[in-house]
Amino acid sequence: MDIKNSTDLKAAILALESKERRQKQELVVNFKDFKESLTPINLLKSTFNKVKESPGITGSIVKASVGLGVGMLSKKLLLGKSPGFFRKIIGSAIQMGVTGLVAKKSDDIKTGGNQLLKTLFRPRKKM
Repeated sequence: MDIKNSTDLKAAILALESKERRQKQELVVNFKDFKESLTPINLLKSTFNKVKESPGITGSIVKASVGLGVGMLSKKLLLGKSPGFFRKIIGSAIQMGVTGLVAKKSDDIKTGGNQLLKTLFRPRKKM
């Protein structure tokens, strides 16, 4: 804007004050949105959305969860409710071992399970 007299100066000042008010309002709105995004539930939502969008992480989480579940189940099946200190330690070691094994070999276990199911439930040939 080319300022040549006091009227132009006053108009420029008013335009700048108006621009400042708009920027302050936008800043307040953006801050409220930012503050809302930091609530625990919104942080969880955004984290789950990021995990959902990246396929490698989703597969890893599923494998780890299955491994953990199978490990806990094997501990319960092998030892039940074991009151002894050493039995608890052994049970935890078994659980960790099975969890790691299942998590690492989940693709092989899945393939073997599918082959077993196909073998069990294949159509029988009539003679």
